Amino acid sequence: MTQNNDIPPALLGGLEPLSRRSLLRLAAVSGVALTAGCARVFGRRDAPEALTYVNLTEDEVRVVTQFTRAVLPTSRHGLPDCINEIPTIKNVDIMVGNMDPTQRQLLALGLWVYEYRPMASFKFKRFSKLNEEKAHAYVVAMQEGAFFERGLTTTLKALVTLNYWRDSRTWSALDYWGPVTERWGVRRLGNAPLPQA
Repeated sequence: MTQNNDIPPALLGGLEPLSRRSLLRLAAVSGVALTAGCARVFGRRDAPEALTYVNLTEDEVRVVTQFTRAVLPTSRHGLPDCINEIPTIKNVDIMVGNMDPTQRQLLALGLWVYEYRPMASFKFKRFSKLNEEKAHAYVVAMQEGAFFERGLTTTLKALVTLNYWRDSRTWSALDYWGPVTERWGVRRLGNAPLPQA
């Protein structure tokens, strides 16, 4: 008895390595991607707080905001608030605008990974929807994770903390009172070469 198969052999060759577990994983990831895409198309339009940002998308603003809250617990240490008082997210937005297109795409990919990675371990909640304790626990877990996770977390930490501490209102907590050339009245030499000893 011969079977009449209309499926091309090249397609069947690609399906052979699929196990039931990998098929279920593929179906789950496809469902999440489809759901996220439909929510993006039919869901809420730009949030009012995201309209002031030029270089970051609405989703990226939510991830960076949640990450900033998790990494900089300023209220516990009596520092200026990292969201409302210091424009950390706006500073990140400005820095992102100065990035090379390749770096910008990699940052967007990293923020996407940070947003959707916890969906498996936090009962289908995105990173931006986690409460502060779970978001902090997730950041700590990523910092202690695999090489990629540590690198991504370190990069985002550097991006956020540099843009927080660059504001002069945060300097007093570090006992830093600004550039010494300004405080001591040292005149600028421009591009003049330094004296040789």
